[in-house]
Amino acid sequence: MAGNQTSSVTDEITNILGREILGGLFPPGATLLGEEEVCVRFGASRSAAREAVKILSAKGLLLTRPRRGSRIRPMKDWNFLDPSVLGWLRESATPRHFIIELLEVRLAFECEAAALAASRNDTNEIAAIREAFEAMRAASSGQGDPVSSDAAFHEAVLAATGNRFFLPLSALIHTALQYSVPTTNALFGHPVGDLHAHGKVLRAIEAGDAAMARQAMHEMLSEVLARVRSAVELMGAS
Repeated sequence: MAGNQTSSVTDEITNILGREILGGLFPPGATLLGEEEVCVRFGASRSAAREAVKILSAKGLLLTRPRRGSRIRPMKDWNFLDPSVLGWLRESATPRHFIIELLEVRLAFECEAAALAASRNDTNEIAAIREAFEAMRAASSGQGDPVSSDAAFHEAVLAATGNRFFLPLSALIHTALQYSVPTTNALFGHPVGDLHAHGKVLRAIEAGDAAMARQAMHEMLSEVLARVRSAVELMGAS
């Protein structure tokens, strides 16, 4: 029981400090509260405070210094692919800016991922993309979750590249869609990701046409990005 309580306190400390760091309360280079001060602030044991600092350090946010507290690391060291870091960033960023940043980085890698998936032309991996597309189609009729099916489509494209270094980017896509799908679907006027655009990507990959797959993915993400940048609904959330 004591172990569960310590874990719960550790999670609370980690999440609060994580949100504060990502929200800019502690700028890079600043010294975070020392272990004793963390204990006092949260009414926590030393072990809970120490574990929270370890977790934040593992995510690239803190540089620990024995008996000297912890220093906030430069932003370039932060692991923005970590789901918790992405979640804390989402809570602190303005909606439009956050969605735009995510779409810009997706444009940077998903187009090439689609081209690689088409070039590799692995039957099983392409079948997984097709399966995710059919789940999206079902979700458009209210038979399934639009976010998870959309995420599954894009994650299947990454897997179909055959390149392991694309796989960690799935976390970024999942967070991007969780956060942006309600907004972008409202802008486009449908309850699930654009089936026509996703279908074009799928057909190009199935045909083994790398250039067309790259172009179809680029067109799809560029259209969403353009809508988000110009949407009146988001004007007050830039």
